[in-house]
Amino acid sequence: MSTIEIRDEMHKLIDQIDERFLKALYLMVSSYQAKEPIIGYDIGGTPRTASELTAILDKEVEAARRGEYITIEEFQKQSAQWGKPTK
Repeated sequence: MSTIEIRDEMHKLIDQIDERFLKALYLMVSSYQAKEPIIGYDIGGTPRTASELTAILDKEVEAARRGEYITIEEFQKQSAQWGKPTK
């Protein structure tokens, strides 16, 4: 099959696939063409590059150095409330 035939067939297939698979295909193709490779995704499905993750982690480390964190005990108290209905 030639490249032109493959492209034509892909266009037909794309018109038939469901939205969920279409989004997955889009992410795969866009990450393949990205100048900086995508190395992961955040919880919302947004692709992340190494430089983006490095910047995020650098900010988090600086915040911790400034004392902007909670103790394990505070975390345990907060997490114990997760999923409980609010009054």
